Amino acid sequence: MSNKSLPKINTVILCAAIYSASALLTVCNSDKSDTLGDGGIGANDALNVDENGYLRSRSGREIVLRGVNLGGWMIQESWMCPVYGPDRQWANLDTINAMKRREFTGEQIQELFDAYQDNWITADDFDFFKSKGVNSIRVPFWYRNFMSDEAGAWINNDNGSEAVTANPGFKRLDWAVEQAKKRGIYVILDMHGAPGGQSMDHSCGTLGKNEVYTNQAYERITVDLWKAVALRYKNEAAVAAYDLLNEPQNNGGYSGANAWQPGSVRAVYETVRMYDILYRAVRSVDPDKICIMEGIWSMNLPDPKYVHNGGADQNNRYSGKTSAWLNVMYSMHLYDSKWNDINKRVNELIKARNDWKVAVHVGEFNNGDNLQTDAYNLYNDKKISWNMWTYKIAGANMGNWSLYQAANKPKADPETDSFEVIKQKWGETLSTFSSGTNDLNNGYSAMKGLEMYFIPAVRNTID
Repeated sequence: MSNKSLPKINTVILCAAIYSASALLTVCNSDKSDTLGDGGIGANDALNVDENGYLRSRSGREIVLRGVNLGGWMIQESWMCPVYGPDRQWANLDTINAMKRREFTGEQIQELFDAYQDNWITADDFDFFKSKGVNSIRVPFWYRNFMSDEAGAWINNDNGSEAVTANPGFKRLDWAVEQAKKRGIYVILDMHGAPGGQSMDHSCGTLGKNEVYTNQAYERITVDLWKAVALRYKNEAAVAAYDLLNEPQNNGGYSGANAWQPGSVRAVYETVRMYDILYRAVRSVDPDKICIMEGIWSMNLPDPKYVHNGGADQNNRYSGKTSAWLNVMYSMHLYDSKWNDINKRVNELIKARNDWKVAVHVGEFNNGDNLQTDAYNLYNDKKISWNMWTYKIAGANMGNWSLYQAANKPKADPETDSFEVIKQKWGETLSTFSSGTNDLNNGYSAMKGLEMYFIPAVRNTID
């Protein structure tokens, strides 16, 4: 996300080579055919894009996703998280590198981020989502949740291919999917930060790097991570979609090598080329899950029937030997505060659905106090799925950028604070609610947008 607002593996293609048929179902996280209790998600609730571009479950029910982003949880952004760093000038990798320079061990660094993630989102937050009618969460993650270095070494030498994993990234995603699934909530898995960066912006975990497009090692690591994620969740109905690359070419105001202007021929070329590579990597292990591609600020994606990892002709068709993208959803991020701009982008999404039969999605948005209700109503009226940015903010005062906020949280300084101090700042004090309740705790307050915009919009969507 832009506030203008733990991945190398030998891919496991055939689980059956290792496991019996019954074990295979466990390893690949297959659903049982029945629904899991009251409001839970079962196999018949798995989503696909229908022939008209709408989301539909296997049982035939039309679904419009509406919910939140778990921003700042598995990948920190300094502007909204309790970590030192000037806005847009400090990224999650800077925090890790600062700790390494001070000779924190890998185990200590992992312990600190475990403490942070254990408290930033808890089961109580999922209870809140269910109580308000939220039916989807978008979970931003990055490669360093799964990998210990820039070369793609798996943490604990574990690529998530077995049922029980020691990799903290997969453990974290497993937990989120489990919590969501039993509450009837879908999960969008969002690659928010690729190795080398997919934009120059800090939101992808690195700063001033846009190298996944030009460095074959980074490309390979990204492919390996998506294959591992897709293999693990391919049969998990609660995982609605894979968001293949967050905000590619959102360069966050940076210039320099590889900082191609968003919307330029080179930026679009590299974006579509990378999406094609990642889509085909996912499809090599998971033929069915919805894949999300982001046009970000405008619908500069191709007709999925004419995709190729080369350039486009005058009709924006990507001709060549590669096959079409199937079962895809096109997404944009709407941080517009003028009604004409909001309408223009919504019309781009509708046109893509009408012309190309892709599902459409507003993956992040904040449209300002004056227009937020109208924007929610517009998204709902047009049956556009949405996930607002973001659920919570701690350590900053960012107005209505979140549903909950604790502006006065002390920020951890990875360059000066001791291990113990960082762990305290990233401990229980970050939890939103008192344990076992929906009573706000630790200085959090609800932003006015919760009751004025968000809850009415969630409860005003056709399911």
